[in-house]
Amino acid sequence: MSVPLYGILLAGGKSIRMGCDKADLVIVEGLSMRERGIQLLGTVTAQSYLSIGEDDDRIYNCPTIRDLRKNAGPMAGLESAFAHSPEAAWLVTACDLPFLTPSTLKHLVEHRDPTCNATCFKSRFDGKPEPLCTIYESSSRAALEQALSLGRGCARRFLSSLTRREIELPELSALDNCNRPEDLEEARQSLNHGRSIKRIHTEYCGVLRENAGLDSEEIQTEATTAAGLWEELRMSRGLSLEIDSVRVAVNDEFSSWSHQLLDEDKVTLFPPFSGG
Repeated sequence: MSVPLYGILLAGGKSIRMGCDKADLVIVEGLSMRERGIQLLGTVTAQSYLSIGEDDDRIYNCPTIRDLRKNAGPMAGLESAFAHSPEAAWLVTACDLPFLTPSTLKHLVEHRDPTCNATCFKSRFDGKPEPLCTIYESSSRAALEQALSLGRGCARRFLSSLTRREIELPELSALDNCNRPEDLEEARQSLNHGRSIKRIHTEYCGVLRENAGLDSEEIQTEATTAAGLWEELRMSRGLSLEIDSVRVAVNDEFSSWSHQLLDEDKVTLFPPFSGG
């Protein structure tokens, strides 16, 4: 008897950095990120569900699974999914993945290894396992319960503790997410106008130079806005500052993070200024 594969969309977060419930936001195709996420999961799973918070009393137009515990993060959603259908394998995705496509999910399912606890993608930035677009087999449930009982709520650390098959992303930007308004603008620009590879001359100042380990570099990027470029560099170069504390100049003029990049632009990143 084959093990059913169900899908669960994680949408119970507080969206503090976005300033509103990002699952409600519409980016493309007239669908909210919640609606689009459920639709995507439905292309590769027998049944898909929306994971909601323990105290969420809203009415949704799709099946839901409520968290069994409060403020336990993404792993609470997986715990509740296994409680709902312990015999199933669960494909877990986050709602804030605007570049995720049916073909990427199909690739994950086609490379699933049921003999492992999980099948996942490797991050395009640091090569580590990506926990929020992963198939978790029922064999991972005991380890999940143990981690939660010990207060270990980090999803990536949990996934790293499992036996797993790691595969490369077929579409590099598929798991780029939206946490801030700047990320949302990047996604909208990219999805509505398309992405093209650009050569950008990037300069780092102050502590950012120390983080990056170099003064400047020429990079190739598909980022549409300055914010999109920042997110790429933050992940790939380990930049320590939050975007709110950094200023950006494009072609030697201070600009907003929503500034649309062109081929051969010069981008300079400034940390907070100090002094009287």
